[in-house]
Amino acid sequence: MNLKMIRFLCICYLLSYSINTIAQDDYRAEIGINGGGAYYLGDANTQLFKNTTLTYGAFFRYKLNPRIAFRAEWNKIAVENPALATGNYLNAWDACGEFNFFDLESNPNKKSSKPFSPYIFTGIGVANFGYLNGGTYSIGIPFGIGIKVKLGNRWNLNTQWCNRLYFSDKIEGVANLNNPNNLNGNNILNNDLISTLTLGISYNIWRKSCNCIKNKNN
Repeated sequence: MNLKMIRFLCICYLLSYSINTIAQDDYRAEIGINGGGAYYLGDANTQLFKNTTLTYGAFFRYKLNPRIAFRAEWNKIAVENPALATGNYLNAWDACGEFNFFDLESNPNKKSSKPFSPYIFTGIGVANFGYLNGGTYSIGIPFGIGIKVKLGNRWNLNTQWCNRLYFSDKIEGVANLNNPNNLNGNNILNNDLISTLTLGISYNIWRKSCNCIKNKNN
């Protein structure tokens, strides 16, 4: 192989790499699924990660920019209750705002951009608690931390620890678990908390239009 051929191949490689880098598509939103473990803290359990059960769900994330995003999420969570023969369950719907510590994008020309980023989030949610003899609804505050990783142009991976503090003390579904000081019902000192540790995968949708090509008449 002569020197001209080596130069030609090197130029082709550099052009290909440059085109692939510049042509990274940007997307406004993503849809995904997640799964992992869940536990609750309340009258029937006061220890972290005790009676951990499976949880699964789906989410939609809308990205305002590389740092700020909004997420709507649904999770099905089983609540293991040693006071009952069978556990309870709940459906949790959350609406959260997210803040990424890094610019989550693949942009080699931007020093602050990275293919991964830790993030924090909080918002508002509602849950439906199902019991053996009925059910109820409660408003709550979801909050937590996580980390996102870009797997490619369209796929993403994230793991997060979410805590949902509900304005209720009725997840157990039984009255005999009330404590002797009567710190139950809607008393903020004894509200129930549901925690989930999940792993999720998502797919980017709604590609942004490129503004880099100007009109020839301008």
